[in-house]
Amino acid sequence: MGSFSKTFASIGGFVATQHPGMRTAMRACCGPQTFTNAMTPIQAAVVLEALSIVTGAEGAARRARLADNVAYLRGRLSENGFVTPGEPSAIVPVVVGDSATARLMTRHMIRTGAIVNLVEYPAVARSKSFWRVQVMADHERQHMDTFVACAIDARHQWSAPPRAALAATRETHVAVPD
Repeated sequence: MGSFSKTFASIGGFVATQHPGMRTAMRACCGPQTFTNAMTPIQAAVVLEALSIVTGAEGAARRARLADNVAYLRGRLSENGFVTPGEPSAIVPVVVGDSATARLMTRHMIRTGAIVNLVEYPAVARSKSFWRVQVMADHERQHMDTFVACAIDARHQWSAPPRAALAATRETHVAVPD
């Protein structure tokens, strides 16, 4: 099984098997397959072109740049005290802690122009929220350095216990009479 929605810049997916009963099982028992449509010729052409790129010299060069970028970003985050668990891949998890702090840090990141996807409870334990950061071959070092600087600033701004951080925010927004 595979999806065309990420690597192949299209929609849909596929199931390939030599098992004789799989086709019957898919037709008889798979509700989403029952109500699906065939892929359009344009989508098929996009997938074929993407496959050609992925398996060719350009794909090899992009994978190498992506691996370098992943290693660089993980290294820079680790150097600055962030935890990036798991094996290196284009998705870099960055542990940001409890849900309340993680939400505040995420809001800060988005307001400063950094894109992060927050994964929080109930997908993970309440104290184990993390950012799901997506790295591309086209990122440049300056992009990743800017991201790390934003993350450091978010942690600095919001690493205090959430209630204290919220109280400090309220105090800074109080209008001072002339």
